[in-house]
Amino acid sequence: MKTAIQIVLAIVIVVLGYLIYDSIMEPVRFNKETSMREARIVERLKDIRTAQVAHRTRYGTFLGDLDSLVSFIKYDSIAILRATGSVPDTLTEAEAVKLGIVQRDTIWMPAMDTLFVRARYSVDSLTYIPFSGGQRFSLAAAQIERGMVVLPVFEAYATPEQYMKDLPYKVYYTRMEGLRVGSLIEASIDGNWE
Repeated sequence: MKTAIQIVLAIVIVVLGYLIYDSIMEPVRFNKETSMREARIVERLKDIRTAQVAHRTRYGTFLGDLDSLVSFIKYDSIAILRATGSVPDTLTEAEAVKLGIVQRDTIWMPAMDTLFVRARYSVDSLTYIPFSGGQRFSLAAAQIERGMVVLPVFEAYATPEQYMKDLPYKVYYTRMEGLRVGSLIEASIDGNWE
């Protein structure tokens, strides 16, 4: 009888030890998974920002539609300034160009080849939030007035409900506003993770 009680107590101790260990490790595993997911989403948001800035440089506006942004990347071109020669210390760049010492030329390159040479995914997947099961980023563009100047703005974001739905994010997650780049109320293209 004494041996049976000792065996039962040993099993209870092992089970309680495992439960304590698991309760300590759950937030650690959650934080590791969260960091990995956020890094992938931030990478996509940075790529959206890169494409938006290129579109603004070319056309003066941001796009408010993900499909139009992908179409811009795939089928449009971007101006690249090529310089030949070097500016002497005694001249400004404008003077060197005027004298013909430095030559500037504009080359039009496909946006896809210019912006996403390093892309590890197809541009078509740029619109999708990683770990969301196929949900798309929310994207909007507008214009705001600051100091009597009208400025284009955009915002792209993903909510925790989209990319953390399979995790207990309401218990441990601290970034409940989600991940966002740009703003519709101020002239900023920064991300909220920066």
